[in-house]
Amino acid sequence: MKTPHVYAGFLALAVSAMSGDISGHIVISKQISKKPVSAAVYSLRGVAPPEASKSETAAANEYERVVLWLEGGNLPPKAPVAATMNQRGIDFSPDLLIVPVGSTVDFPNSDPIFHNVFSLSKTQTFDLGFYPRGQSRSVKFNRPGVVQLYCHLHSKMYAVIVVTSSPWYAKGSADGTFSFSSVPEGHYRLFGWHKVAGLYQTDVVVNPHGVTEATIRIPVDVEPPK
Repeated sequence: MKTPHVYAGFLALAVSAMSGDISGHIVISKQISKKPVSAAVYSLRGVAPPEASKSETAAANEYERVVLWLEGGNLPPKAPVAATMNQRGIDFSPDLLIVPVGSTVDFPNSDPIFHNVFSLSKTQTFDLGFYPRGQSRSVKFNRPGVVQLYCHLHSKMYAVIVVTSSPWYAKGSADGTFSFSSVPEGHYRLFGWHKVAGLYQTDVVVNPHGVTEATIRIPVDVEPPK
């Protein structure tokens, strides 16, 4: 009689035999206007619409401002992680995170002024109140979705946390490429979130014993990387 670990080994080999890899490219090709993000949030709070933050106005590689994930299949999400989104220079750093469901994100204040972190997103609504330099607050994210973050005191501060139940997720690389390995064969939806352009998706069919090419197109005007 075979022991459980032997059966587990056979199962792992079977899944591997029916899996393939995805090699992908982000295509950013169409211009959109960079208007203030979610002015309605600040209307509810009685403050001015957000100005363009440093992360919006500084030269940046747009591909690195994209997070990607696959939805489909029956595999469980990755284990929760502990992540940090700092408040430094009157900005969130980093201003874009992707984490598995159940993860906890810390929000330390590194500025010599008070900050506040709040979200009115349907995925998770919270308000961490005002706190000074050297203090931190944390939030556990138990539901998948997009969480948009602001500071009640500084309207130019804006960040996004994408919470995913998918075991396959990544940030775009500087050249616009990304990859996922050992994806079981089948039909998937590939999602891409850009901090200005929002959410886009495309269908991907993964075939075993090979590499599946995937392209996701996001309409933002950007120069190609040098």
